[in-house]
Amino acid sequence: MYTVLHIEQSEFFCKAAKEILESNNYQYIYTNNFNDAIGLIDEFDVDLIVTSLYAEGCTVEDFVGTVKEKYPEKPIFVVTGDSMGEERKKLIDLGIREYIFKEEFKEEFIKYVDMAFAEDQYAKDLQEARIAVVEDSHLEMLFAKDILCKYNLKNIDYFKTGTELIKKNKKYDIYLIDIVLKDEFGKDVIRKLRRDNIDSTIIAVTGLHNPKVQAEILDSGANDIIVKPLEEDLFIAKLKSYIRFYTLNKKLKSAEE
Repeated sequence: MYTVLHIEQSEFFCKAAKEILESNNYQYIYTNNFNDAIGLIDEFDVDLIVTSLYAEGCTVEDFVGTVKEKYPEKPIFVVTGDSMGEERKKLIDLGIREYIFKEEFKEEFIKYVDMAFAEDQYAKDLQEARIAVVEDSHLEMLFAKDILCKYNLKNIDYFKTGTELIKKNKKYDIYLIDIVLKDEFGKDVIRKLRRDNIDSTIIAVTGLHNPKVQAEILDSGANDIIVKPLEEDLFIAKLKSYIRFYTLNKKLKSAEE
């Protein structure tokens, strides 16, 4: 059962959120104090945080900053009565996942919550995915490893050449292929991989910005391109996006059988 922490001073919204969440089999806990909320996150292993802009203790900006420093992957929703303008931009930059307006709370709240936990399931699916990384730069390889390990992705094989990967003759769900390799061109590696891996996701990793070259890479069979240096949030978001597609496609094929 997923646990949702609600930070709210209004009894009306606390009652509404509690009824909605518990009727959908989520555990509900609440507080009206940002400082107390930090302790509750640890104590109850909270999966999702839903907060108003105002509560006792610190400011919402300080609270969000503290949570994101300790738990960078913990989703936070804000419930608000106005559009907020510049303050909204600031909180999005800090890491707020969603904004829910009070006037649509009863109709939309559970949809946002269900979507957040569907994303959580895709993150778990990503942890189980078989991933191959081809990268001949030691520093770039270490950087990619650091990011992947941070998100608990451990079912990964690393290769310095495309030839080494192809000789292994092992199927993977996701391929991350560096385009500029020492004695080969990643585009040729992708073309060979695509012939035998129709359903796999192949992502080209490159520092090349030429649109014509990027178009040729996609034409060779890559699903997408990630530009170096890797930007962590975008990198992981793209992996989640493709594992979502891969998982849904697999379910459809199972249903057809």
